[in-house]
Amino acid sequence: MQREWLLPYGFKWVGWLMLAIAVPIGIWAAAIGFNYQNIAWLQALQLADSPLINNHLVLWMWLGTIFVGCSREKVEDEMISRIRLNALLTAFYIQAAFIIVATLVFNSLDYLNIMVYNLVTYPLIFIGTYEVMLWHARKEGGDEE
Repeated sequence: MQREWLLPYGFKWVGWLMLAIAVPIGIWAAAIGFNYQNIAWLQALQLADSPLINNHLVLWMWLGTIFVGCSREKVEDEMISRIRLNALLTAFYIQAAFIIVATLVFNSLDYLNIMVYNLVTYPLIFIGTYEVMLWHARKEGGDEE
């Protein structure tokens, strides 16, 4: 029998909490251009010039998506495994199309910025497609009963 390398179900809620904190802060940081010089409390803690803020945001987003995407469901069966695999493949196709379009449209520093954002978009696309596919499967399964 093949072993599945999934985390326990409890990790899923920890991951959602990490994502709920990191994603809005990451969007806010991107909106201000990752320039923390005008933020008084970061100046007071002498963190305004530190690259640790961005590193921690990426780390929290990746750990959150790993915890959410790689945690077992309450009932783990072949259908869930199949949905997880299909969501991973769909996220790969979406990300590949995004990279191809970005390569054709952007260049120089804009392209570099797009590639930096790609660090966190792939796992987020995977989580989104996985949850939507799982919701559709559960909705269709509920109609048959």
